[in-house]
Amino acid sequence: MRQRSSQWAAQFLVAAELERDGYDVCFTMGHHTPIADLMVGDPTTGEQFWIDVKGVWGKSAWWGKPKSPRKDLFYICVSVGKNRMEDRFFIMTQLEFNALVDEYHSTHLDQEPNGFKASAPFQFGNAWSKHLPGTTLNAARVNHGQITIACSD
Repeated sequence: MRQRSSQWAAQFLVAAELERDGYDVCFTMGHHTPIADLMVGDPTTGEQFWIDVKGVWGKSAWWGKPKSPRKDLFYICVSVGKNRMEDRFFIMTQLEFNALVDEYHSTHLDQEPNGFKASAPFQFGNAWSKHLPGTTLNAARVNHGQITIACSD
């Protein structure tokens, strides 16, 4: 699968998971938007936030440069598998994403700060309810394939 294809697949996978949990999701215009790939809203509270999606095919390094601080910007890295059961999601705040880029760059000073190793975001696997705002996520557990998402009944 080409990198561009994995990116589009990742965006649609993230949008689908958020829609299942009751969020409203809009795609931003174009493939290289400066802020984020998705605008997301909680229809029950009116709370809105941005998601920048990073998609890779299988287990590859993650690409992305730190951005200036932005209120309510989150990152979701998606390892797109050969089938739906192999998809993996890593949910981070902007601060956590930037920290991973900075950490990798600190040991590779000859390179621009533009990503991190494939295993770096594993600690953020399926952390949907930990990070994303809104009241639709709570302690009730529902399984979506191999991923577990907290959502309300």
